[in-house]
Amino acid sequence: MDPVQLTREFVSFNSASYLSNVDCSNAMAKKMREAGLSVERIPYTDPNGVPKLNLVGKKGRGTEGLALMGHNDVVPAEGWAWDPFQVVQKGSKIYGRGVADMKGSVACMIATASRFSESELAHPIYVVVTADEEINCGGAAVVAKKSEVLKTSNARYGIIGEPTLLEVVHAHKGSVKISVTAKGKAAHSSTGEGVNANHQMIPFLNDVLAIDRELQTDAKYLNNAFTPPHATLNTVIHGGEQASNITTPEAGATVNMRPMPGQNFDPLLDKIRSLAQTHDVHLEIYDDLFPLATPVDSRIVREALSVTQTQTPKTVAYGTDGMIFGKTMELVVLGPGNIQQAHTIDEWIEIDQLHRAVDTFSEMVRRFCT
Repeated sequence: MDPVQLTREFVSFNSASYLSNVDCSNAMAKKMREAGLSVERIPYTDPNGVPKLNLVGKKGRGTEGLALMGHNDVVPAEGWAWDPFQVVQKGSKIYGRGVADMKGSVACMIATASRFSESELAHPIYVVVTADEEINCGGAAVVAKKSEVLKTSNARYGIIGEPTLLEVVHAHKGSVKISVTAKGKAAHSSTGEGVNANHQMIPFLNDVLAIDRELQTDAKYLNNAFTPPHATLNTVIHGGEQASNITTPEAGATVNMRPMPGQNFDPLLDKIRSLAQTHDVHLEIYDDLFPLATPVDSRIVREALSVTQTQTPKTVAYGTDGMIFGKTMELVVLGPGNIQQAHTIDEWIEIDQLHRAVDTFSEMVRRFCT
């Protein structure tokens, strides 16, 4: 199978995370079956009522083997000069939403599976495709809970195919999201009778900023193996369309923190809970996604370094479905394309990266499955 042609087909489906990915998954499932994989379909409905579909493909008999893992949701595409869901080739690059992050990589995984006959596989190849990686790894959580194929596979090793320029990544940060709401009482601002919810939210967020400064300076929260070497904290304030002559009845914000492997964030979360009580805001902590931390002496890391002819694995600041699957498997992040292209206007990938990825994944399959 040609990974470039597969990428063209998969990109043609607008599977932005707020939309359904079912049509794209159906197209991928068809190609997976053509590559000789049996396909387990794992549907679910997201919190907004949108139907989603995960896939777990298997080729070969028995257990163990190697899982090739990706997602087919993409971030929205706005501001492009052409249709972002029609691949355009310019010289040695192809452009389109998802060519790098990460439908191109999924295409390479399916193309890799097509290279092997079932008879030459001592252990299976798995191809896992999830929804909603871009929003809290929702599909991966469903797969981890419901996939009968993975539950019985005893699969210990896997590759998350996010774009790394085919360099080996053994660890990345996690994600903790905190939803904050403050309740007030609307009134004409001239009466002095209202309660402004912002006047509760602002002092709370100011204290959270002090925690951000602590993360950047306290040695126990630093890890120089990462860039940046601290757990970043990002705050998004919701709403804000209230008229200036009405006291704001409700204020909302989301705080996102990215812990690194080995860090104990419980004391910080307890501190944030205490601040919420002090400032009378409501707090909900969710998406407590674990950092990926595969030991450098793991077989999957050693084999990946050998195949890519490199000496030392890397770390990255972003997260992947490894925040879910890394709880039960030893994983590396290893895929075609540059993460700098992810989520950008005019996203592109070098065609050579796709072909090299098929060769790289194939050699990993030979080492783990044949």
